[in-house]
Amino acid sequence: MRTNWLMLGCLIILVLLIGCAKDDPPAPTVEEAGEEVIGLLQAGEYDKLYEIWFSNELQESLSAVELARDWEEKVTEGDFVELSSLQADNLTEDLDVVEASLEYTTDYFDIRLIFNKETRLVGLSLADGFTKRELPESIKEEEIIVGKETEYELEGLLTLPKEGEGKFPAVVLVHGSGPSDRDETAFAYKPFRDLAWGLAEQGIAVIRYDKRTLAYGNEMAKHTAHLTVYEETVEDAIRAAELVKSDPRIDPEHVYLAGHSLGGMLAPRIDAEGGDFAGLISLAGSPRPLWEIIYEQNLYLIEKLIANEEEQKEQLASVEEEYQKAQNLQKLTTEKSKEVTVFGINGYYLKEMAEYDVQSYIGELDKPLLILQGEDDFQVFYDKDYAYWQELLENHDDATFISYPGLNHFFIAYEGAGEGTLREYEYPNQVDENVIQDIGEWILEKFN
Repeated sequence: MRTNWLMLGCLIILVLLIGCAKDDPPAPTVEEAGEEVIGLLQAGEYDKLYEIWFSNELQESLSAVELARDWEEKVTEGDFVELSSLQADNLTEDLDVVEASLEYTTDYFDIRLIFNKETRLVGLSLADGFTKRELPESIKEEEIIVGKETEYELEGLLTLPKEGEGKFPAVVLVHGSGPSDRDETAFAYKPFRDLAWGLAEQGIAVIRYDKRTLAYGNEMAKHTAHLTVYEETVEDAIRAAELVKSDPRIDPEHVYLAGHSLGGMLAPRIDAEGGDFAGLISLAGSPRPLWEIIYEQNLYLIEKLIANEEEQKEQLASVEEEYQKAQNLQKLTTEKSKEVTVFGINGYYLKEMAEYDVQSYIGELDKPLLILQGEDDFQVFYDKDYAYWQELLENHDDATFISYPGLNHFFIAYEGAGEGTLREYEYPNQVDENVIQDIGEWILEKFN
């Protein structure tokens, strides 16, 4: 889901601080300096790293104790295997950057070090890691192009079982909000990779692809006032369905859509506008308007993250102002809606989406639906969005509902620092096996 100022990107451990160097600095090459710093981090010699390599300014902003805490919060499990790559480049006349990949038995991380001209550290950041996984031996992956020979060709993967009789059922994975790669990589998660591999191991083919707003981000940024979810998501999902149905190894009568978050919200529209799927799966989707969900997200995060009462009031006032603008969107003409933003999103985008809302499609749906929800989701809410699905589909003959205690927006379990905030997404983990198993069983039950 989109959020405004509160929905921040990946955590940077240390910010860039440029300043004077210490006396008598060491004089290794930048590559050697990078290797030494990483070695000290691995050895847990934080005091030594702090004394030898930190610039004065970095020492003033970060203690050795804080450095240890930040590092160990990120690197929590597994044994160090190797420094798999290290590259040094000149960043500016006075700064050099070292970027390296660290491999562990369970995870891998990228680290970025910035040195001044005296080879002292002025910046250090550790990217969100990812759970280390190898492609299971029982499945294979093939490169594909969604929308081949169109203006927006998208690279992707078709994941298939290596063995099997007859034709396979298949799933098209549809992303949530924002630019996303084929794995729907978000912070330390790769949920679409986990789903594709887990379903293929059950005998189900899966297609996933880079989102248009990622592959053509610069071009599409020029037309934000005219952008709708059709161009962003719907059209490419329909093209993906057409592609997979044309594959002779796939049963075209058993191709399903599994949409996450925004993809789950749009599933009925994608189906109605040309996807023509055998069934629809919503993972943390919602039948409510997008702007209403963003409003709820902001209320939650203000209460969760802001302790100061005065600051809370200021932020709440700002959110309520945006909420009023959202409620008036449908009264605006198309052209007027393009001139406003609501929660940082172009008004036309939200207005057009609201005109094709989920509720308008529910009465026409006569195919199987699987509605999944993590009960610890703080972006799409178990007590509101999931409950509303149940209300709307009360009389649907083939709707299945499953919720999962302890799972978040990405259907991943987490307990610890930052629980209930975006920080929990920074700790590498995988989509819960029960979720993947439930999806697979539901599809195979329809298929067999």
